[in-house]
Amino acid sequence: MSLEDHQIFYEICENISELRDVPDSLFEEWQRKISDHLAQVGILRKLDAVSKLIREGSALPVRRINFNIKQLSEDNEECKVRWLALEKLDCPSIIFCTLSLSGLMSLPLGQFDWLAQYVQGYVKEQNFPPDWIARDQIRKALANTPRRHSTQSFLQRYHALEIEMGQDFTSDSGDEPEAKRRRTEGNFDTTH
Repeated sequence: MSLEDHQIFYEICENISELRDVPDSLFEEWQRKISDHLAQVGILRKLDAVSKLIREGSALPVRRINFNIKQLSEDNEECKVRWLALEKLDCPSIIFCTLSLSGLMSLPLGQFDWLAQYVQGYVKEQNFPPDWIARDQIRKALANTPRRHSTQSFLQRYHALEIEMGQDFTSDSGDEPEAKRRRTEGNFDTTH
């Protein structure tokens, strides 16, 4: 939020008591918009916390990645709609979404839609290290991601991006590169 936006918000709060003869429909609209913005602030707080961890090179809550992808790739219509919305994003934004929020399926639809619309711009503004999505923690989490037909495209995009970034596929744990690559590429179960 810019200083100018903050000033406008402050002025509205200061002058709200001067309102007279405001139609109920306008109050309802304000209430809805304020409620939406409060929900967005809650999401932004979570995004900001993970952004800070990424910039600092700290441990990330990578268990959320598999949890979210597993839920979103289930074979029901609501999951498909949300997963398709995420797949329209670039790979770093998908990973960031699944990393930042612990329950993308339980997020109210309006909040999810807002997230899907704005997260890509948010990620670009954060100036993360260029190779953050190839961190060993994230590679290991994605190596254990469910291999379903719906996740195949995303995992292939991730692997291609990983190669493009020039990663050598070695890990701190000493895994053999070929074994690591095989786990990441894996066979996909197309029955789900």
